[in-house]
Amino acid sequence: MRFSELFDEFIEFDVVLSEVPTNDGIGKDVIVNWKMFDDFEANRTFWTDSNGLEMQQRWIDHHQEFVRGPEKMNISNHYFPVNSAIAIRDGKKNRQVTIMNDRTQGGSAELVKSSIELMHHRRLVYHDLFGVNQALNETDKADIGIGIQANYYMQIFDTSKG
Repeated sequence: MRFSELFDEFIEFDVVLSEVPTNDGIGKDVIVNWKMFDDFEANRTFWTDSNGLEMQQRWIDHHQEFVRGPEKMNISNHYFPVNSAIAIRDGKKNRQVTIMNDRTQGGSAELVKSSIELMHHRRLVYHDLFGVNQALNETDKADIGIGIQANYYMQIFDTSKG
């Protein structure tokens, strides 16, 4: 069953990215970013799905498990696996924006006020010393970096209506 058969009102984004060039010797992260306007206030809080089962609340510069000092956490501390959805809510205006993705990606929200971002593609030139012992540098048979195509679905709704 296609996503469009499940929901009546949504905006679909088809994002196509060609090769990410690395001939300058620098790895790159390519993100897709949605910015909300009209004084949308998410209060540095967002939700990501947990293995497609339930939405988990996340906070910017705060972790429920431990207390941090006055320093700010870096961007990677705010990225979480997004299996199927990420959302921000404006509680005062009863609005929620949910972005649904077609594949697991890293994502965050509120890094910039009233925004959601998903890591669309990543290409590294050198091994980052995390995970497998190689650089994240996928290429095709001609040794050209692979392109990525993804579909995103945005749903904006009034939370007071259920």
